[in-house]
Amino acid sequence: MAAKSIPGNVLPVRAQSALQAFAMQLGAAALVCVLIATSYFRSKRARRRLPPGPPGLPLIGNLHQLPMTHQERTFAQWGTRYGDVVYARVLNRAALILNRASTARALLERRGAKYSGRPYTTFVRDIVGWSQLVNMPYTDQWRRHRRWFQTALQARNALNAHEPLQYAEVQNLLRDLLREPEGVLKHVKRYVAALMLGVAYGYSPSSMDDEYIAMAEDAMQIITESGGPSTMLVDFIPIMKYLPAWMPGMEVKRSGLRARRLIRDMERIPLERVKREMAEGTARPSIATVLLEEAANTGSLDEAEEKEIRSVLGVMYAAGTDTTTTVLTTFILMMVVNPEVLQKAQREVDSVLGDSRLPNFSDRPALPYLEAVLKEVYRWLAPVPLGVPHQLTEDDHYEGFDMPAGSMVLANIWAMSRDEALYSDPDTFDPERFMELSEAKSEETDPRRIVFGFGRRLCPGRLLADSSIFLAAANIISAFDVRTPRMQDGQEIPLVPSFTTGAVVHPKPFACDIRPRSARAAELMLAADGISE
Repeated sequence: MAAKSIPGNVLPVRAQSALQAFAMQLGAAALVCVLIATSYFRSKRARRRLPPGPPGLPLIGNLHQLPMTHQERTFAQWGTRYGDVVYARVLNRAALILNRASTARALLERRGAKYSGRPYTTFVRDIVGWSQLVNMPYTDQWRRHRRWFQTALQARNALNAHEPLQYAEVQNLLRDLLREPEGVLKHVKRYVAALMLGVAYGYSPSSMDDEYIAMAEDAMQIITESGGPSTMLVDFIPIMKYLPAWMPGMEVKRSGLRARRLIRDMERIPLERVKREMAEGTARPSIATVLLEEAANTGSLDEAEEKEIRSVLGVMYAAGTDTTTTVLTTFILMMVVNPEVLQKAQREVDSVLGDSRLPNFSDRPALPYLEAVLKEVYRWLAPVPLGVPHQLTEDDHYEGFDMPAGSMVLANIWAMSRDEALYSDPDTFDPERFMELSEAKSEETDPRRIVFGFGRRLCPGRLLADSSIFLAAANIISAFDVRTPRMQDGQEIPLVPSFTTGAVVHPKPFACDIRPRSARAAELMLAADGISE
Protein backbone atom coordinates (compact mmCIF):
# COMPACT_ATOMS: atom_id res chain seq x y z
CA MET A 1 0.00 0.00 0.00
CA ALA A 2 2.82 2.42 0.89
CA ALA A 3 4.26 2.16 -2.56
CA LYS A 4 1.12 3.72 -4.02
CA SER A 5 1.91 7.05 -2.32
CA ILE A 6 5.23 7.35 -4.18
CA PRO A 7 5.07 9.42 -7.39
CA GLY A 8 5.20 7.27 -10.49
CA ASN A 9 8.53 8.66 -11.71
CA VAL A 10 10.51 8.07 -8.48
CA LEU A 11 11.11 4.34 -8.69
CA PRO A 12 12.69 4.40 -12.18
CA VAL A 13 15.01 7.24 -11.10
CA ARG A 14 16.10 5.33 -7.99
CA ALA A 15 16.61 2.17 -10.00
CA GLN A 16 18.67 4.03 -12.53
CA SER A 17 20.77 5.63 -9.76
CA ALA A 18 21.39 2.21 -8.24
CA LEU A 19 22.46 0.80 -11.59
CA GLN A 20 24.76 3.76 -12.19
CA ALA A 21 26.31 3.27 -8.76
CA PHE A 22 26.82 -0.41 -9.54
CA ALA A 23 28.38 0.48 -12.88
CA MET A 24 30.79 2.90 -11.13
CA GLN A 25 31.76 0.20 -8.65
CA LEU A 26 32.27 -2.25 -11.48
CA GLY A 27 34.44 0.28 -13.31
CA ALA A 28 36.51 0.88 -10.15
CA ALA A 29 36.99 -2.86 -9.70
CA ALA A 30 38.06 -3.16 -13.31
CA LEU A 31 40.58 -0.34 -12.83
CA VAL A 32 42.06 -2.08 -9.79
CA CYS A 33 42.37 -5.31 -11.77
CA VAL A 34 44.08 -3.45 -14.60
CA LEU A 35 46.48 -1.80 -12.10
CA ILE A 36 47.43 -5.14 -10.59
CA ALA A 37 47.82 -6.81 -13.98
CA THR A 38 49.84 -3.89 -15.32
CA SER A 39 52.18 -3.93 -12.35
CA TYR A 40 52.72 -7.66 -12.81
CA PHE A 41 53.33 -7.50 -16.52
CA ARG A 42 55.64 -4.48 -16.22
CA SER A 43 57.85 -6.32 -13.75
CA LYS A 44 57.85 -9.37 -16.03
CA ARG A 45 58.63 -7.31 -19.11
CA ALA A 46 61.53 -5.61 -17.37
CA ARG A 47 63.38 -8.92 -17.53
CA ARG A 48 62.79 -9.24 -21.29
CA ARG A 49 64.32 -7.66 -24.37
CA LEU A 50 61.19 -6.60 -26.21
CA PRO A 51 61.11 -5.14 -29.72
CA PRO A 52 61.31 -1.33 -29.77
CA GLY A 53 58.17 0.75 -29.85
CA PRO A 54 56.67 4.06 -28.78
CA PRO A 55 56.92 4.79 -25.05
CA GLY A 56 53.60 4.35 -23.30
CA LEU A 57 51.98 5.65 -20.14
CA PRO A 58 51.23 3.73 -16.95
CA LEU A 59 48.01 1.73 -17.10
CA ILE A 60 46.91 2.72 -20.59
CA GLY A 61 50.14 1.95 -22.45
CA ASN A 62 49.94 3.35 -25.98
CA LEU A 63 46.17 3.72 -26.07
CA HIS A 64 46.37 7.53 -26.14
CA GLN A 65 48.62 7.40 -29.23
CA LEU A 66 46.18 5.49 -31.41
CA PRO A 67 43.94 7.61 -33.64
CA MET A 68 40.27 6.79 -33.98
CA THR A 69 40.71 6.20 -37.73
CA HIS A 70 43.41 4.86 -40.05
CA GLN A 71 45.50 3.15 -37.38
CA GLU A 72 47.47 1.47 -40.18
CA ARG A 73 49.10 4.80 -41.07
CA THR A 74 50.20 5.46 -37.52
CA PHE A 75 51.60 1.94 -37.30
CA ALA A 76 53.51 2.51 -40.55
CA GLN A 77 55.06 5.66 -39.06
CA TRP A 78 56.08 3.65 -36.00
CA GLY A 79 57.67 1.08 -38.31
CA THR A 80 59.74 3.78 -40.00
CA ARG A 81 60.99 4.95 -36.61
CA TYR A 82 61.35 1.72 -34.64
CA GLY A 83 61.85 -1.08 -37.17
CA ASP A 84 60.08 -3.96 -38.88
CA VAL A 85 58.64 -5.32 -35.61
CA VAL A 86 57.08 -2.74 -33.28
CA TYR A 87 56.03 -3.50 -29.72
CA ALA A 88 53.06 -1.62 -28.30
CA ARG A 89 50.66 -2.10 -25.42
CA VAL A 90 47.01 -1.17 -25.09
CA LEU A 91 46.06 -1.41 -21.42
CA ASN A 92 47.18 -4.94 -20.46
CA ARG A 93 47.34 -6.38 -24.00
CA ALA A 94 50.65 -6.57 -25.84
CA ALA A 95 50.75 -6.04 -29.59
CA LEU A 96 53.43 -6.89 -32.14
CA ILE A 97 53.05 -4.85 -35.33
CA LEU A 98 54.66 -6.19 -38.51
CA ASN A 99 55.19 -3.58 -41.22
CA ARG A 100 57.12 -5.59 -43.84
CA ALA A 101 55.91 -8.58 -45.84
CA SER A 102 59.22 -10.40 -45.39
CA THR A 103 58.86 -10.18 -41.60
CA ALA A 104 55.26 -11.37 -41.73
CA ARG A 105 56.29 -14.38 -43.80
CA ALA A 106 59.18 -15.19 -41.47
CA LEU A 107 56.86 -15.29 -38.46
CA LEU A 108 53.30 -16.01 -39.61
CA GLU A 109 54.28 -18.55 -42.28
CA ARG A 110 57.56 -20.18 -41.34
CA ARG A 111 56.62 -20.22 -37.63
CA GLY A 112 52.93 -20.74 -38.22
CA ALA A 113 52.55 -23.26 -35.40
CA LYS A 114 53.17 -20.43 -32.91
CA TYR A 115 51.53 -17.55 -34.72
CA SER A 116 48.20 -19.00 -35.89
CA GLY A 117 46.07 -18.20 -32.87
CA ARG A 118 43.40 -15.52 -32.73
CA PRO A 119 43.07 -13.00 -29.89
CA TYR A 120 39.80 -13.30 -28.03
CA THR A 121 37.48 -10.53 -29.21
CA THR A 122 34.88 -9.78 -26.57
CA PHE A 123 32.80 -7.68 -28.95
CA VAL A 124 32.42 -10.32 -31.67
CA ARG A 125 32.54 -13.48 -29.57
CA ASP A 126 30.53 -12.42 -26.47
CA ILE A 127 28.37 -9.44 -27.41
CA VAL A 128 27.63 -10.32 -31.04
CA GLY A 129 27.90 -14.03 -30.17
CA TRP A 130 29.57 -14.95 -33.45
CA SER A 131 32.14 -17.74 -33.34
CA GLN A 132 33.26 -18.76 -36.83
CA LEU A 133 36.31 -19.73 -38.85
CA VAL A 134 37.79 -16.24 -39.05
CA ASN A 135 37.93 -15.62 -35.30
CA MET A 136 38.16 -19.20 -34.00
CA PRO A 137 41.24 -20.18 -32.00
CA TYR A 138 43.62 -22.65 -33.61
CA THR A 139 41.82 -25.84 -32.51
CA ASP A 140 40.50 -29.09 -33.94
CA GLN A 141 37.16 -27.37 -34.59
CA TRP A 142 38.96 -24.70 -36.63
CA ARG A 143 40.80 -27.40 -38.60
CA ARG A 144 37.51 -29.13 -39.38
CA HIS A 145 35.88 -25.94 -40.64
CA ARG A 146 38.99 -25.13 -42.61
CA ARG A 147 38.83 -28.55 -44.33
CA TRP A 148 35.26 -27.84 -45.37
CA PHE A 149 36.35 -24.55 -46.91
CA GLN A 150 39.33 -26.07 -48.69
CA THR A 151 37.24 -28.85 -50.20
CA ALA A 152 34.60 -26.39 -51.39
CA LEU A 153 36.74 -23.47 -52.54
CA GLN A 154 40.27 -24.65 -53.33
CA ALA A 155 40.12 -28.10 -54.90
CA ARG A 156 40.45 -27.85 -58.69
CA ASN A 157 37.33 -29.88 -59.39
CA ALA A 158 35.32 -27.68 -57.01
CA LEU A 159 36.57 -24.48 -58.67
CA ASN A 160 35.68 -25.87 -62.09
CA ALA A 161 32.22 -26.73 -60.81
CA HIS A 162 31.66 -23.08 -59.83
CA GLU A 163 32.50 -21.72 -63.30
CA PRO A 164 28.97 -22.03 -64.83
CA LEU A 165 27.62 -19.96 -61.93
CA GLN A 166 30.38 -17.36 -62.40
CA TYR A 167 29.63 -17.07 -66.13
CA ALA A 168 25.90 -16.77 -65.51
CA GLU A 169 26.29 -14.09 -62.86
CA VAL A 170 28.80 -12.00 -64.80
CA GLN A 171 26.36 -12.03 -67.73
CA ASN A 172 23.66 -10.84 -65.33
CA LEU A 173 26.03 -8.10 -64.16
CA LEU A 174 26.62 -6.90 -67.72
CA ARG A 175 22.88 -6.84 -68.46
CA ASP A 176 22.22 -4.94 -65.23
CA LEU A 177 24.84 -2.34 -66.22
CA LEU A 178 23.35 -2.09 -69.71
CA ARG A 179 19.81 -1.67 -68.39
CA GLU A 180 20.54 0.64 -65.45
CA PRO A 181 24.01 2.24 -65.86
CA GLU A 182 23.50 4.66 -62.97
CA GLY A 183 23.38 1.73 -60.52
CA VAL A 184 26.97 0.56 -61.02
CA LEU A 185 27.86 0.06 -57.36
CA LYS A 186 24.56 -1.67 -56.61
CA HIS A 187 25.04 -4.07 -59.51
CA VAL A 188 28.59 -4.96 -58.43
CA LYS A 189 27.31 -5.76 -54.94
CA ARG A 190 24.55 -7.96 -56.35
CA TYR A 191 27.05 -9.81 -58.57
CA VAL A 192 29.28 -10.71 -55.64
CA ALA A 193 26.36 -11.52 -53.34
CA ALA A 194 24.77 -13.77 -55.98
CA LEU A 195 28.04 -15.66 -56.45
CA MET A 196 28.52 -16.33 -52.76
CA LEU A 197 24.87 -17.22 -52.16
CA GLY A 198 24.93 -19.50 -55.19
CA VAL A 199 28.10 -21.29 -54.09
CA ALA A 200 26.99 -21.60 -50.46
CA TYR A 201 23.25 -22.22 -50.80
CA GLY A 202 22.39 -22.64 -54.51
CA TYR A 203 20.36 -19.44 -54.30
CA SER A 204 20.51 -16.48 -56.70
CA PRO A 205 18.95 -13.18 -55.55
CA SER A 206 17.21 -11.08 -58.19
CA SER A 207 18.26 -7.72 -56.76
CA MET A 208 19.93 -5.94 -53.86
CA ASP A 209 16.45 -5.54 -52.37
CA ASP A 210 16.62 -9.21 -51.39
CA GLU A 211 15.76 -9.49 -47.68
CA TYR A 212 18.65 -11.81 -46.91
CA ILE A 213 21.25 -9.56 -48.55
CA ALA A 214 19.98 -6.51 -46.68
CA MET A 215 20.09 -8.37 -43.37
CA ALA A 216 23.63 -9.69 -43.92
CA GLU A 217 24.87 -6.29 -45.12
CA ASP A 218 23.54 -4.57 -41.99
CA ALA A 219 25.23 -7.13 -39.73
CA MET A 220 28.57 -6.89 -41.52
CA GLN A 221 28.48 -3.11 -41.50
CA ILE A 222 28.20 -3.10 -37.72
CA ILE A 223 31.15 -5.47 -37.36
CA THR A 224 33.51 -4.10 -40.01
CA GLU A 225 32.90 -0.47 -39.12
CA SER A 226 33.42 -1.13 -35.41
CA GLY A 227 36.98 0.11 -35.95
CA GLY A 228 40.44 -0.98 -34.90
CA PRO A 229 42.11 -1.67 -31.58
CA SER A 230 41.73 1.86 -30.20
CA THR A 231 37.97 2.07 -30.70
CA MET A 232 36.95 -1.37 -29.46
CA LEU A 233 37.73 -0.72 -25.80
CA VAL A 234 35.53 -3.60 -24.67
CA ASP A 235 38.04 -6.03 -26.22
CA PHE A 236 40.72 -4.68 -23.89
CA ILE A 237 38.50 -4.34 -20.81
CA PRO A 238 36.21 -7.38 -21.20
CA ILE A 239 34.37 -6.67 -17.94
CA MET A 240 32.68 -3.79 -19.77
CA LYS A 241 30.46 -6.33 -21.53
CA TYR A 242 28.46 -6.61 -18.29
CA LEU A 243 27.54 -2.92 -18.31
CA PRO A 244 23.92 -2.29 -19.35
CA ALA A 245 23.40 -1.29 -22.97
CA TRP A 246 21.42 1.84 -21.99
CA MET A 247 24.41 3.44 -20.26
CA PRO A 248 26.07 6.43 -21.95
CA GLY A 249 29.06 5.29 -23.99
CA MET A 250 27.74 1.75 -24.46
CA GLU A 251 26.68 2.19 -28.08
CA VAL A 252 29.10 -0.65 -28.81
CA LYS A 253 26.89 -3.02 -26.84
CA ARG A 254 23.67 -1.74 -28.38
CA SER A 255 24.99 -2.19 -31.91
CA GLY A 256 26.54 -5.55 -31.03
CA LEU A 257 23.26 -6.93 -29.73
CA ARG A 258 21.55 -5.79 -32.92
CA ALA A 259 24.22 -7.55 -34.96
CA ARG A 260 23.67 -10.69 -32.87
CA ARG A 261 20.04 -10.86 -33.96
CA LEU A 262 20.90 -10.18 -37.59
CA ILE A 263 23.63 -12.83 -37.73
CA ARG A 264 21.45 -15.44 -36.07
CA ASP A 265 18.88 -14.94 -38.84
CA MET A 266 21.60 -14.62 -41.52
CA GLU A 267 22.85 -18.10 -40.64
CA ARG A 268 19.46 -19.72 -40.07
CA ILE A 269 17.16 -18.48 -42.84
CA PRO A 270 19.06 -19.64 -45.97
CA LEU A 271 19.88 -23.05 -44.50
CA GLU A 272 16.23 -23.60 -43.61
CA ARG A 273 15.43 -22.80 -47.22
CA VAL A 274 17.94 -25.40 -48.46
CA LYS A 275 16.57 -28.05 -46.10
CA ARG A 276 13.04 -27.37 -47.32
CA GLU A 277 14.11 -27.57 -50.98
CA MET A 278 16.03 -30.80 -50.34
CA ALA A 279 12.92 -32.35 -48.84
CA GLU A 280 10.94 -31.24 -51.93
CA GLY A 281 13.63 -32.44 -54.34
CA THR A 282 14.16 -28.95 -55.82
CA ALA A 283 17.45 -27.94 -54.18
CA ARG A 284 20.27 -26.81 -56.47
CA PRO A 285 23.75 -28.26 -55.82
CA SER A 286 25.65 -26.17 -53.28
CA ILE A 287 28.04 -26.48 -50.39
CA ALA A 288 25.02 -26.56 -48.08
CA THR A 289 23.53 -29.61 -49.80
CA VAL A 290 26.90 -31.41 -49.74
CA LEU A 291 27.45 -30.80 -46.01
CA LEU A 292 23.87 -31.69 -45.05
CA GLU A 293 23.91 -34.87 -47.13
CA GLU A 294 27.28 -35.97 -45.71
CA ALA A 295 26.08 -35.41 -42.16
CA ALA A 296 22.82 -37.26 -42.84
CA ASN A 297 24.64 -40.20 -44.42
CA THR A 298 26.98 -40.56 -41.44
CA GLY A 299 24.19 -40.14 -38.93
CA SER A 300 25.75 -37.02 -37.38
CA LEU A 301 23.12 -34.46 -38.42
CA ASP A 302 21.98 -33.25 -35.02
CA GLU A 303 21.46 -29.71 -33.71
CA ALA A 304 25.16 -29.27 -32.85
CA GLU A 305 26.28 -30.37 -36.34
CA GLU A 306 23.72 -28.15 -38.02
CA LYS A 307 24.92 -25.21 -35.94
CA GLU A 308 28.47 -25.75 -37.24
CA ILE A 309 27.23 -25.98 -40.82
CA ARG A 310 25.28 -22.74 -40.35
CA SER A 311 28.43 -21.07 -39.03
CA VAL A 312 30.61 -22.20 -41.95
CA LEU A 313 28.12 -21.12 -44.60
CA GLY A 314 27.34 -17.82 -42.90
CA VAL A 315 30.95 -16.68 -42.73
CA MET A 316 31.55 -17.91 -46.28
CA TYR A 317 28.97 -15.41 -47.47
CA ALA A 318 29.79 -12.61 -45.02
CA ALA A 319 33.57 -12.67 -45.35
CA GLY A 320 33.56 -13.15 -49.11
CA THR A 321 31.13 -10.46 -50.20
CA ASP A 322 32.51 -7.40 -48.44
CA THR A 323 36.15 -7.67 -49.50
CA THR A 324 35.46 -8.86 -53.06
CA THR A 325 32.99 -6.01 -53.57
CA THR A 326 35.64 -3.56 -52.34
CA VAL A 327 38.21 -4.81 -54.88
CA LEU A 328 35.79 -4.66 -57.82
CA THR A 329 34.47 -1.24 -56.83
CA THR A 330 38.02 0.06 -56.52
CA PHE A 331 38.79 -1.37 -59.97
CA ILE A 332 35.93 0.61 -61.53
CA LEU A 333 36.95 3.75 -59.64
CA MET A 334 40.53 3.45 -60.88
CA MET A 335 39.35 3.00 -64.46
CA VAL A 336 37.35 6.22 -64.15
CA VAL A 337 40.23 8.31 -62.78
CA ASN A 338 42.90 6.66 -64.95
CA PRO A 339 41.41 6.63 -68.48
CA GLU A 340 44.78 5.86 -70.09
CA VAL A 341 44.96 2.61 -68.08
CA LEU A 342 41.45 1.63 -69.17
CA GLN A 343 42.23 2.32 -72.82
CA LYS A 344 45.42 0.27 -72.74
CA ALA A 345 43.60 -2.65 -71.09
CA GLN A 346 40.83 -2.41 -73.70
CA ARG A 347 43.35 -2.49 -76.56
CA GLU A 348 44.86 -5.64 -75.08
CA VAL A 349 41.48 -7.37 -74.76
CA ASP A 350 40.53 -6.32 -78.29
CA SER A 351 43.78 -7.73 -79.70
CA VAL A 352 42.99 -11.12 -78.15
CA LEU A 353 39.21 -11.33 -78.73
CA GLY A 354 38.28 -8.89 -81.44
CA ASP A 355 34.49 -8.46 -81.37
CA SER A 356 33.60 -12.15 -81.64
CA ARG A 357 32.84 -12.78 -77.97
CA LEU A 358 33.40 -11.59 -74.41
CA PRO A 359 36.32 -12.76 -72.21
CA ASN A 360 36.34 -16.05 -70.31
CA PHE A 361 38.78 -17.76 -67.97
CA SER A 362 40.84 -19.30 -70.76
CA ASP A 363 41.84 -15.81 -71.92
CA ARG A 364 43.57 -14.86 -68.68
CA PRO A 365 47.14 -15.96 -69.62
CA ALA A 366 46.90 -13.83 -72.79
CA LEU A 367 46.03 -10.63 -70.87
CA PRO A 368 49.19 -9.69 -68.93
CA TYR A 369 48.42 -5.98 -68.76
CA LEU A 370 44.96 -6.60 -67.30
CA GLU A 371 46.65 -8.92 -64.80
CA ALA A 372 49.00 -6.05 -63.87
CA VAL A 373 46.00 -3.71 -63.47
CA LEU A 374 44.33 -6.11 -61.06
CA LYS A 375 47.53 -6.51 -59.06
CA GLU A 376 47.76 -2.74 -58.77
CA VAL A 377 44.14 -2.56 -57.58
CA TYR A 378 44.89 -5.10 -54.83
CA ARG A 379 48.00 -3.16 -53.86
CA TRP A 380 46.59 0.34 -54.05
CA LEU A 381 43.66 -0.25 -51.70
CA ALA A 382 44.14 -3.29 -49.48
CA PRO A 383 40.54 -4.12 -48.43
CA VAL A 384 41.55 -5.16 -44.88
CA PRO A 385 44.42 -2.77 -44.08
CA LEU A 386 45.49 -4.46 -40.83
CA GLY A 387 44.42 -7.96 -41.78
CA VAL A 388 42.78 -10.10 -39.13
CA PRO A 389 44.92 -10.16 -35.98
CA HIS A 390 46.90 -13.30 -35.15
CA GLN A 391 47.94 -14.31 -31.64
CA LEU A 392 51.27 -15.68 -30.52
CA THR A 393 50.43 -18.85 -28.60
CA GLU A 394 53.85 -19.40 -26.97
CA ASP A 395 56.97 -17.38 -26.26
CA ASP A 396 59.22 -16.84 -29.26
CA HIS A 397 62.58 -15.21 -30.01
CA TYR A 398 63.22 -13.26 -33.23
CA GLU A 399 66.15 -11.12 -34.36
CA GLY A 400 67.43 -10.83 -30.79
CA PHE A 401 64.04 -9.83 -29.35
CA ASP A 402 61.70 -11.65 -26.98
CA MET A 403 58.19 -12.09 -28.40
CA PRO A 404 55.78 -12.66 -25.48
CA ALA A 405 53.14 -15.38 -25.64
CA GLY A 406 49.62 -14.00 -25.82
CA SER A 407 50.65 -10.98 -27.89
CA MET A 408 48.24 -9.81 -30.56
CA VAL A 409 50.11 -9.84 -33.90
CA LEU A 410 49.03 -7.28 -36.50
CA ALA A 411 50.20 -7.57 -40.10
CA ASN A 412 50.07 -4.02 -41.43
CA ILE A 413 49.05 -4.89 -44.98
CA TRP A 414 48.58 -1.22 -45.86
CA ALA A 415 52.23 -0.50 -44.98
CA MET A 416 53.44 -3.62 -46.82
CA SER A 417 51.59 -2.54 -49.97
CA ARG A 418 53.39 0.80 -49.79
CA ASP A 419 56.87 -0.53 -49.07
CA GLU A 420 59.09 1.67 -51.22
CA ALA A 421 61.71 -1.06 -51.38
CA LEU A 422 59.22 -3.04 -53.48
CA TYR A 423 56.93 -0.38 -54.95
CA SER A 424 58.43 2.92 -56.05
CA ASP A 425 56.13 5.96 -55.80
CA PRO A 426 53.59 3.79 -53.93
CA ASP A 427 50.77 6.36 -53.78
CA THR A 428 50.56 6.44 -57.59
CA PHE A 429 48.29 3.95 -59.37
CA ASP A 430 50.73 2.42 -61.86
CA PRO A 431 50.11 -1.08 -63.31
CA GLU A 432 53.35 -0.80 -65.29
CA ARG A 433 55.28 -1.59 -62.12
CA PHE A 434 54.21 -5.24 -62.56
CA MET A 435 55.17 -5.56 -66.22
CA GLU A 436 58.35 -7.16 -67.58
CA LEU A 437 59.45 -8.59 -64.24
CA SER A 438 61.50 -11.71 -63.68
CA GLU A 439 59.59 -14.69 -62.32
CA ALA A 440 61.19 -14.26 -58.90
CA LYS A 441 60.48 -10.53 -58.75
CA SER A 442 56.92 -11.05 -59.96
CA GLU A 443 56.36 -13.55 -57.15
CA GLU A 444 57.96 -11.28 -54.54
CA THR A 445 55.89 -8.22 -55.44
CA ASP A 446 52.53 -9.89 -56.13
CA PRO A 447 50.19 -8.12 -53.66
CA ARG A 448 47.91 -11.16 -53.55
CA ARG A 449 50.58 -12.74 -51.36
CA ILE A 450 49.77 -10.22 -48.64
CA VAL A 451 46.17 -9.03 -49.05
CA PHE A 452 44.72 -12.52 -48.49
CA GLY A 453 46.63 -13.01 -45.24
CA PHE A 454 49.50 -15.23 -44.16
CA GLY A 455 50.33 -18.76 -43.14
CA ARG A 456 47.73 -21.10 -41.77
CA ARG A 457 45.21 -18.23 -41.61
CA LEU A 458 45.43 -17.55 -45.34
CA CYS A 459 41.97 -16.76 -46.76
CA PRO A 460 40.52 -20.10 -48.00
CA GLY A 461 38.27 -18.35 -50.52
CA ARG A 462 41.05 -16.41 -52.26
CA LEU A 463 41.04 -18.47 -55.50
CA LEU A 464 37.29 -18.12 -56.00
CA ALA A 465 37.42 -14.40 -55.16
CA ASP A 466 40.36 -13.70 -57.48
CA SER A 467 38.84 -15.59 -60.42
CA SER A 468 35.48 -13.84 -59.94
CA ILE A 469 37.20 -10.45 -59.85
CA PHE A 470 39.13 -11.23 -63.05
CA LEU A 471 36.02 -12.40 -64.91
CA ALA A 472 34.00 -9.31 -63.98
CA ALA A 473 36.84 -6.85 -64.65
CA ALA A 474 37.71 -8.38 -68.04
CA ASN A 475 34.10 -8.30 -69.20
CA ILE A 476 33.44 -4.77 -67.97
CA ILE A 477 36.40 -3.27 -69.83
CA SER A 478 35.67 -5.37 -72.92
CA ALA A 479 32.03 -4.29 -73.13
CA PHE A 480 31.91 -0.81 -71.58
CA ASP A 481 33.57 2.57 -71.55
CA VAL A 482 33.76 3.87 -67.98
CA ARG A 483 34.25 7.62 -67.74
CA THR A 484 34.06 10.59 -65.43
CA PRO A 485 30.47 11.83 -65.33
CA ARG A 486 29.65 15.05 -67.17
CA MET A 487 27.20 17.88 -66.71
CA GLN A 488 24.64 18.79 -69.38
CA ASP A 489 27.07 21.26 -70.96
CA GLY A 490 29.67 18.49 -71.37
CA GLN A 491 31.93 19.63 -68.53
CA GLU A 492 33.42 16.79 -66.49
CA ILE A 493 32.28 16.55 -62.87
CA PRO A 494 35.45 16.39 -60.74
CA LEU A 495 35.85 13.03 -59.04
CA VAL A 496 38.02 12.93 -55.92
CA PRO A 497 38.32 9.35 -54.60
CA SER A 498 37.56 8.99 -50.90
CA PHE A 499 37.33 5.95 -48.66
CA THR A 500 35.81 4.72 -45.43
CA THR A 501 37.88 3.62 -42.48
CA GLY A 502 37.49 0.56 -40.26
CA ALA A 503 38.33 -3.13 -40.25
CA VAL A 504 37.37 -3.23 -43.95
CA VAL A 505 37.73 -0.12 -46.13
CA HIS A 506 35.55 0.76 -49.11
CA PRO A 507 35.49 3.50 -51.72
CA LYS A 508 32.77 5.95 -50.80
CA PRO A 509 29.92 6.10 -53.34
CA PHE A 510 30.91 7.81 -56.57
CA ALA A 511 29.24 8.59 -59.89
CA CYS A 512 30.52 7.43 -63.26
CA ASP A 513 29.37 7.40 -66.86
CA ILE A 514 29.24 3.80 -68.10
CA ARG A 515 28.01 2.94 -71.60
CA PRO A 516 28.50 0.14 -74.17
CA ARG A 517 31.59 0.52 -76.34
CA SER A 518 29.63 -0.44 -79.44
CA ALA A 519 26.38 -1.91 -80.72
CA ARG A 520 28.20 -5.23 -81.10
CA ALA A 521 29.21 -5.15 -77.43
CA ALA A 522 25.57 -4.62 -76.47
CA GLU A 523 24.55 -7.59 -78.63
CA LEU A 524 27.08 -9.86 -76.92
CA MET A 525 25.89 -8.77 -73.48
CA LEU A 526 22.30 -9.64 -74.37
CA ALA A 527 23.17 -12.94 -76.06
CA ALA A 528 22.70 -16.10 -74.01
CA ASP A 529 26.15 -17.33 -74.99
CA GLY A 530 28.03 -14.03 -75.06
CA ILE A 531 30.55 -15.50 -72.63
CA SER A 532 31.51 -19.04 -73.50
CA GLU A 533 34.41 -21.42 -73.51
